[in-house]
Amino acid sequence: MPSIMAARRAHPPHRLWMAVWVAAMLLGDGARAGVTTWTWPPASGLSETYRVFVRPGTGEEREVQVLMSRARFEGDYRAKELEGRTFSFVPLGIAADAMPLQVRVVKTFGAAAESVCVKPGRWQIAATLGAGGKEATFRVDAPDRYLSVHFAGPDNRTASAGWIRHMLCLFIDPPESEIPSPGDPGVAVYSADAEPDVLRRASIIYIPPGFHDLRRARRGGVIEEDGRIVLGDGQQLYLAGGAFVEGLVESGSPGFSGQRLFGRGVLSGRHYLWHGHPEHRGRSYRHIVGLGKASRVDGVTIIESPCHGIVAQTCRITRVKLLGWHCNNDAVRVGKGSEISHSFFRAVDDHFYNFAIHAHDVVLWAGHNGAILTYGWGGEEKTYNSGASLLEDIDIIHPEWTGLGNNNGLVAAQVGLDYRPFGYGGKSTTTLRNIRIEGAIPGLVNLKPFSGRDGIAAPQVAPEKVGYLGDLVLENIEVDRQFGKGLLRGKAAAATDGSGIFRVRNVTFRDVRIGGVRITSSNYPEFFDVDPHTTDGLAFE
Repeated sequence: MPSIMAARRAHPPHRLWMAVWVAAMLLGDGARAGVTTWTWPPASGLSETYRVFVRPGTGEEREVQVLMSRARFEGDYRAKELEGRTFSFVPLGIAADAMPLQVRVVKTFGAAAESVCVKPGRWQIAATLGAGGKEATFRVDAPDRYLSVHFAGPDNRTASAGWIRHMLCLFIDPPESEIPSPGDPGVAVYSADAEPDVLRRASIIYIPPGFHDLRRARRGGVIEEDGRIVLGDGQQLYLAGGAFVEGLVESGSPGFSGQRLFGRGVLSGRHYLWHGHPEHRGRSYRHIVGLGKASRVDGVTIIESPCHGIVAQTCRITRVKLLGWHCNNDAVRVGKGSEISHSFFRAVDDHFYNFAIHAHDVVLWAGHNGAILTYGWGGEEKTYNSGASLLEDIDIIHPEWTGLGNNNGLVAAQVGLDYRPFGYGGKSTTTLRNIRIEGAIPGLVNLKPFSGRDGIAAPQVAPEKVGYLGDLVLENIEVDRQFGKGLLRGKAAAATDGSGIFRVRNVTFRDVRIGGVRITSSNYPEFFDVDPHTTDGLAFE
């Protein structure tokens, strides 16, 4: 395997070692102070709306850089509402023994705020509004906290829907536990003029702090002309804190295994247009990260994908922060046996696909389109297998659904009439438990076959292929408020000969509370629109 010495021949030593030295100094300063922060290149985009100061334990207060993404609204059906929105964020690393962390946030735009809050609410972080309504202070007692800080007021609301106009999140992780050394055997340090074969043969490709547009890299090896970095079997990509990378990460084959994307850097797909963009021409990119089997994604921040987020055969995802802006910005589409934990996702489409996954201890900011969990898609084509997932201990904040639509809600489906819950060799039951939704939603569930603007649109199937939707348990679910009704509706005459009923069946609501009211067998019509002719096996416990 190539060493750092082999990689050094491919680019100026001064540039390489200066970057590594800066990274080491930043890490050392952060470690001594108890909190690790990074210096980000100006080209990454720094916030124009917020300043953030932190003080760990009994240490001194210092200002940290705040990154910012601008809305990518072109082509979205809510483009007018999205235009002008921003998302500011601060990645931090802090050890538990350096807690508590005192945080001071300064609002640099507009007028004084009416109030300020920190979500998720289960951490019970009370913010104090001061400095004439433009400064908030609060305390964080532990790492693994992904927090939204919201200054409420007319200048921080979108015109029609009332969404937060200038969002701010703090991503507070524990310190990194696995940091490759640039001098280790098998590690090759990336630069725009690095020798392609050196990168191709490396076990770990190390991207140092700084701004990197992968389209400017030398062609050949693992980096393609369009800026996609294509990983080999077992190859890893490390983004150091302070590295801002514009490009896409792809697997050389879906059959490859053991690939990993990790670090505390940022991966952005802002140079790739969504296929729905009015100026899109040429190739459509279906995701920003695509990996093979037994893959891992750890620690990184992923923003501005042209389409889906993380796609893999099987994957373990931890401490990942992801931001989407428009339709098709699904968060995670991974297969049976995948685990997603201790992460933050702001998706504007489906957050998770029901492929026998386990998602837990995550914070989700639901955009205006898509479900938290989808049974998937069918109707126009053959429905694929889905079912048997477990989602638990999840906080959903600031939901932006303005209507139930075709695929909004905590659980939704756009399946064909041939769909049946799939067990992947075991029970097919899907379970969501210990879920908190902070905000107002149109409906909790959206269970029906494939639909369009004019209602159910799934074509009929052969009589022997008529399936059903369900095998679902929702347990200990708390919703602040619901302004519409959830939907449970099947389809009569589902077969091509006019027979058969595609049913919604075997759905259990156990200790589900909406607006403080527990749902029961007597009051459920207040909260759900249920078609009695095409549903059965509903239970309210």
